[in-house]
Amino acid sequence: MSTALVFAGSVALLVVGAELFTNAVEWAGYRMRLGAGATGSLLAALGTSLPEFAVPVVALSTHAPAADSVAIGAVLGAPFLLLTLGSCITGVAVLTRRGNRTLVLEPAQPRRDLGVFIPAFSAALVCIVLPFPARVVAGALLLLAYAGYVLATLRGGTPVEEMPQPLHIVRWRAGQPHALLITLQLAVAVGMLVAGSQLFVDALHSTADALRAPELVLALVIVPLATELPETLNSVLWVRTRDDMLAFGNVAGSATFQSCILAFIGLVFTSWKPGGSGVVSGVLTLLTAGFLLAVLARGRAHGGVLLLAGLPWAGFVVAQLVSGGHLAS
Repeated sequence: MSTALVFAGSVALLVVGAELFTNAVEWAGYRMRLGAGATGSLLAALGTSLPEFAVPVVALSTHAPAADSVAIGAVLGAPFLLLTLGSCITGVAVLTRRGNRTLVLEPAQPRRDLGVFIPAFSAALVCIVLPFPARVVAGALLLLAYAGYVLATLRGGTPVEEMPQPLHIVRWRAGQPHALLITLQLAVAVGMLVAGSQLFVDALHSTADALRAPELVLALVIVPLATELPETLNSVLWVRTRDDMLAFGNVAGSATFQSCILAFIGLVFTSWKPGGSGVVSGVLTLLTAGFLLAVLARGRAHGGVLLLAGLPWAGFVVAQLVSGGHLAS
C-alpha cells in the first residue's frame, strides 16, 4: 500500500474517531455530573493521551536500538507540539467560527491546568542533570502531583446542565442513552484514534526514513504530529460547537498528563539524556506554557493571539531542516 493511501486512511480514521469521541465524552461528563473543565481536562485528556502514552511504552518494551531516543523524544515532543501547534490550530478554529472569535474559559481552568504543567515539566527538565536515584524520587512526586491535580479538577466547576447532542450510535433515540452505549461508542472511538495514529506514525516513519531524519528528531517532531492529532481534532470540533472549556481542557489537560505520567516514564525508564535538541524543545515548551497562562489569565484570549503559540514549534522545525538534524546532537 502506498504511503499516500496510508496517510489518507489514517486521517479518515482520526476524523471519524474524533467526532465519535467528543460526542461520547460529552455524554460521559453529563452522566457523571462533571463540569466542562473536568470533562475536557480529565476524561477527554486521558482518552486522547493513549497514542502518545503508547509510543514510549512500546519503544522501551521492544528493546530496539533506538528505543531510548524514541521514548525520550516522545516524552518531550508530545507537550511541545500540543501546546504550540495545538494551541495555534485552536486559535485558527476560533477565528473561523461565526460570531465570537474569542476563546472564553473560566479563569480558574488555565491557572489550574498550566499551573500544574509548568512546575511539573520544569522539574522533569531539571532532572536531566540529576542522578538516577533523584530522578526516581522526582518521578514519584510527579505521580502524586497528578493525583492532586485530578482531585482538584473534580472538585472545581459546576456540572453541565444542558443535554449534549444525541449519541451518534443511537441518534434516533430521544433522551439519555444507557451508560453501556456511551462506553461502547467511547471504546470504538478510542480504538479508531489509536489505529489512525499508528497508521499515521507508520507513514511518517516511511517518509522520515526516505529523508534520513535522525531518530531523536523523528521522535521530537514527526511522531507527535500523529499522536497529538486526536487532541487537536477534538479541540477544533469543540471550538466549532462553542464548547471552549472542553476544547482548551483537552489541550492543557493532555499536556498536564504528559508532564506528570509520561515524564515519570522518561525519568525512571530511560537514560533521560535528550541532548541539545531535547533541551531546546523543552525550554520552548515552558515559554509557550507561560505565554498561554499570561494571555488566558482572565479566561479570555482572541484567536489571533493564540496563533502566536505556534511560532516556537515552527521555528524549531525550520532550525532542524536548516541544520539537517544536527541540532539533535
